[in-house]
Amino acid sequence: MNPMLCALAPLFLIAACSSPTKDEAIEVRDAWARATAPGQPSGAIYATLVNHGAADDALIGAAAPSAAMAMIHTSSLVDGVARMRMVDRLAIPAGATIALAPGGTHVMLDGLGAPLVAGEQTSITLRFATAGAKQVPVAIVAPGAR
Repeated sequence: MNPMLCALAPLFLIAACSSPTKDEAIEVRDAWARATAPGQPSGAIYATLVNHGAADDALIGAAAPSAAMAMIHTSSLVDGVARMRMVDRLAIPAGATIALAPGGTHVMLDGLGAPLVAGEQTSITLRFATAGAKQVPVAIVAPGAR
């Protein structure tokens, strides 16, 4: 075997076994929002959150340039009535995948400055307790597309 490869083999092994850094531990996939009608004051953003790290983390806040406020909300059906409430913290256990989805947990946008237009893109900054802030592009899709 090549002596140079033998010398480098331990470094490759260490790199392959290392934990993700703080910036890599949380991955935000497939962020999207439904288009809104002109004058509609609110919307929602959905995504998949993946914790690749060995430690638990939590989504603790959000901000969007397209809205005055961005809040973490959860929806539930209680006695046939849909209810939505704001949550301060969304746990993301180590190794877990959390779906922000219609009818469930999502980021609520309130005070939209302009309609969200299908085919365009916006962004959101998600704040995590450990991973810090992550700015994420958000695809805007037509109502009924997803």
